[in-house]
Amino acid sequence: MGRNSAIKHFDATPEGQPMELADSQQGRQPIVRELLRSPWIRCASDLLRREDTWSTKRVEKPVEVVWDAERQRPVAFLREERTWRIDAVIQTWTVERSWWNSRRHVSRHFWRVVARGGVYDLAFDRVRNAWFLLGIQD
Repeated sequence: MGRNSAIKHFDATPEGQPMELADSQQGRQPIVRELLRSPWIRCASDLLRREDTWSTKRVEKPVEVVWDAERQRPVAFLREERTWRIDAVIQTWTVERSWWNSRRHVSRHFWRVVARGGVYDLAFDRVRNAWFLLGIQD
């Protein structure tokens, strides 16, 4: 066999994976959640859009977050004097950098969430003990 034998023998329909992309009860939401877990879409919130004048690349805006202690996750956040209820948590991750340098130390836990049809990146900064809204993807 040639160099492409692995490609030719790849099973494109793994066991347990449904052939239907969207079922009638849940719609497309599971597909969107799965796509947003992909590493190649991680930096989409860093894109600067002119209509998002409140958000610029790499600038965080402080927000108030309602925390659900029982489920250990945010359930709402306050933005533009309105409360935005979080419909789903898509992804969480932690960034820990420069822990040896107190001036440059970054310790944040991120939540990518769905609220009002948009996808938002929230972060709790453990060094400053504060919440930030870092990005929006419509």
